[in-house]
Formats: sequence, C-alpha cells, structure tokens
Amino acid sequence: MHTDHSWNLSPSRPVPLDIFFDIVIHLPLQSVLTLRRTSKNLYAVTRLHSLWALLFRTHVQMKNLPYRDLGGTSLESLSARDLEALTRYAVTLRRNWTLPEPVLQKQVDFNVPTEPNSPIIFLRFLPGRSNRWLISVRMTARPRKYLLQCWDVAQHEPRCIAELAHVDGPWGGIVINSDPTSTAVLAMQSAQTETFSINFDAEDPESAFETEATIDGPRELHLLSGSTLVTRSLESGGAICLWDLDDLQQERIQLLNPSMTQHDRCQAMHLRDDYIIVIRAQSVEIYSTVPRPNILPGRGAPIAYPLAQYHYKWSSDTVNLCEQVSTAATSPTPLPINIFIRFGSIYPWPVNILHHYVLSPNLLYVPGRETTQYNLPYHVRPQPVQTIGSPVRLFGQSAVALGRYGTVLWLDNHTGDWLGPRERGQRLAGKLLAPIDDSPHTIPVEQVGSSAASMVFSVREDEAWTRIAMDEESGRIAVGHTGGPITLLEYA
Repeated sequence: MHTDHSWNLSPSRPVPLDIFFDIVIHLPLQSVLTLRRTSKNLYAVTRLHSLWALLFRTHVQMKNLPYRDLGGTSLESLSARDLEALTRYAVTLRRNWTLPEPVLQKQVDFNVPTEPNSPIIFLRFLPGRSNRWLISVRMTARPRKYLLQCWDVAQHEPRCIAELAHVDGPWGGIVINSDPTSTAVLAMQSAQTETFSINFDAEDPESAFETEATIDGPRELHLLSGSTLVTRSLESGGAICLWDLDDLQQERIQLLNPSMTQHDRCQAMHLRDDYIIVIRAQSVEIYSTVPRPNILPGRGAPIAYPLAQYHYKWSSDTVNLCEQVSTAATSPTPLPINIFIRFGSIYPWPVNILHHYVLSPNLLYVPGRETTQYNLPYHVRPQPVQTIGSPVRLFGQSAVALGRYGTVLWLDNHTGDWLGPRERGQRLAGKLLAPIDDSPHTIPVEQVGSSAASMVFSVREDEAWTRIAMDEESGRIAVGHTGGPITLLEYA
C-alpha cells in the first residue's frame, strides 16, 4: 500500500496512515468527504490515490455497483481525482436508482415520426462503448417499412448518427453483439442475414451502417457474441446453427435435440467459451459447442446433442436471462444466471406474474476442462427464487429488461396505486435483485416467496409504451412509444 511519509512524520497525526485507511473503509463515503474539510492533513490524505483505489474497491467493486464504461482506459491508469469522481458517481447513482420513486435528473423526447402508426419494435443500448449509443427499430405499417437507427444519447439532444431503411422483402429482426470490442455491432435478418459495423464518425447517417458479412437465405436470429452468430433454421427440423463470422461457407456446428419437437421456439440463449445454454418455450438445454465428427459420415456441419436438459410443466410466453456479474469475484467459475419468465395461458394474454429463476453454477465444474455431461458449468434445472405480481390487460403491452448488475425492469398495467381505478394506464417498474448464492438449493414451489416492485420509475394514463431498454452503468432508461417517439430517462 502506498503511504505518505509527511503524514506519518507529522506530530499532529491522529493515527498511522495504514490504520487510518482501515478505519476509513468502514465509513460512509459522505463521511470521508466531510473529514476532508476538518484539517490540512486530512485534506491531503483524502486526496491520495491509494485511498481512492481502496474506497473504489470497497464501495463500488465489492458491492457490485455499476459505473461508467471507461472506453478502454484501465482503472489502474486513473488519477486520484478520476477515481474519486467514479466512486462518487457510482454510489450516488445506486442511491437514487434504488429509491421507491427514483428522482429523474433529465428527460428527453426525440425521434418524433412524420408517419402515423409507426411503433418502436426494438430498443437496446449498445454494451460498453462509453455508454453512448442506443439502437432502435421503427416500423411503418403503410407502406411496410423498417427504419434501423443508432442514436448518440450522450448529446444534450440525442442525435441520429446512423440509419438504414428496409423496405423490400421479409423482415426477421436484429440482434446486438454482446461483445463491445467486436467490429460487427449487430446482425439483421431480411431475405438474407447480414452483419453490420457502424462508422460512428460518418458525416452521412445513411452511409454509417457498413455491411461486414452476408449469409444467403432466411433464418431466425437469436444471438451475436463476438465472432459467433447463432441462428435457427426455418426448415423442417429447426436446427440451431452456430456460425463463425470469419468463415460463413457453412455452419460451424448444428444443435439438435431428438427427444423433443424442434419447432418448440427458442426464447433465450447464453453462449460462453465451449458451451451454450438454450431456453426454449418449455425446456432448458446445455450443449457443447466444440465441433466433433458426425457418427454417420456425410456432408454437412457437425451435429451436437444436449449434454443435459430440463422440461418445464408450462409453456413460456417470454424469457429474459442475464448473468449477474460479480466484480469482486476472483474465481473463473461461471456466474449465476438470472432468468425471468412470463408463462403463457389459455387466454389471449400471458399470466400476470413474473417468475424469477436462477441457473446455479455447478460447484464441481472444472474451468479449462472441456464441457461434457460429466463436467457441466451449471445445474440444468433452474431454481425458483420469487414471483413478482405484474398484471397485463388483454392486448396490453408488456416488456422486460434485465441488467448485469441485478436490475430487472418491466412494463405492465398496475397503475391503481398511483392513478386510481381505471381501464387504461401503464407502469414502468423495477426491482434490484439480491446477490445470488452460488450454492444450488431446491425450494419447494409452495415456499417460493412473492414480492412486488421496489422501484417505480414512471406511470402514464394511456398505453403508449411498447419497448424498454436499460443501461445500468449510465443510469439511463429508454422507452419506445406506439407512435414512434423515444423517451430517454436519466437518473445519474
């Protein structure tokens, strides 16, 4: 630990510096800042780089608080002033973010369309990249058109820096690359599959989306992570296909499950080094992604079968999953995965409950050793944690966003506590999830606790919201509207 000899040699020093540090880490951050104003010695020591490195570790990293993306700059290279600013930012944001009604610092409405009936059908912040970019897709019904746009939300007024219109042919949606260092920012499905980079400095927004690679033919898009694209075939059999963006002549591997109907739709996926977790409408499956020669010789990509699988009793309507990061973790073992499911029902609307499950890491898993049925990274059966009441009316809009730092955010129609009894209205609510215990334990269904939203960010009297996106690191929430506008809410 860095020490300051002038402090240790001062006749007025209250305690040795190392002991002072041991005391300070147990104080609230505001108390440390108050100490700064009590004497010249304390003013000097509370500006030491070694102190703020310790306070950042204690108040931010050990508590898994989100903080601004550093844009490639390492924490070690930050000055004491920068470390102090980052620590104060993270602590202040978390304090506001978790209030029952977080205090809005800024609200901007933008992207007001000229065409009527132009709802936002996709909304997502790009991970990393200085927490600056928001991707949206707006659909126009007549004529049918899809407008893909990238927004710079770090400006005082968000500015569109890239746009791409899709008019002709089918539309199969887009997926965002989870790796912020990859040049392929997103993939789009139309009559063919295309991956795009973005020239963030382009003068003309219409030329900023640049095609990286193309695969002929239609398919379902599910995941883009680094140089791996995961799709699903629309043909009979519905194989899940993993593509290497550096070699698109043929799939690297196909995933098949002969024990179930392959037309059971895929809801969510999680890809890591040599395995992938696939959640379908009614099952969870773990596959190895290491290509092996097929048992029966023939042409085509290698085929992999599930190493483990679990079946739900009920069919899901929507599924969201995300690792819950632990910046304090030193072990290379997998991180617990939060899963939020809204199950379907026999009625034309889903069940009015969000079910929270966790995929627990397998404590016997050996990182670095090949993933097999004897060395699984996770217990394939999700463990129920809690249920959250979230009513959705007939034909009502519902959406869920799940963050790496434990925030779950959702849209529903529970507005009675704020607006009184009424037939219309929407709520933007959330909850900060408790840290996950790595050890697997089964909770009987009858003992699973029920809870409610702990944060309500906004309510409205109509039902104009369609999509939500969240960036925990910057404290931003984006909400898409049925008419096409986007509302940006900032809490930092």
